[in-house]
Amino acid sequence: TMKREKVFDIVKGFRGRAKNCFRIAHQAAEKALQNQYYSRKLLKRDMRSLWITRINAAAREHGLKYCDLIHGMNLAQIDMNRKVLSELAVTEPASFA
Repeated sequence: TMKREKVFDIVKGFRGRAKNCFRIAHQAAEKALQNQYYSRKLLKRDMRSLWITRINAAAREHGLKYCDLIHGMNLAQIDMNRKVLSELAVTEPASFA
C-alpha cells in the first residue's frame, strides 16, 4: 500500500473528494497508475502501427506492398527496424526508393 503523502502527490489536481479524502484518493491513485501502465503499452502499439502505415504508403508509391518490401528486406538480410524505415520514408523519399 502507498503512503498518504505519495497518494496525495499522485492525485493532485483530481476533482472532488478524489483529491483530499484518503480512501477515495487511494482508489483513484491506483486506477490512475493502472491506466498509466496500460497507456504506455498502447503508445508503443500505436506508434508501430503508424510506422507500418507510413512505410506501406511509401512502398506503394514505388509499386510494392508493405509485406513484399519487408519480405524482400529479410531475404536480402537488411536489418532495419520499422521506426528507422518510417523516418527514412518521410524525410528522405528519394533514398527510400
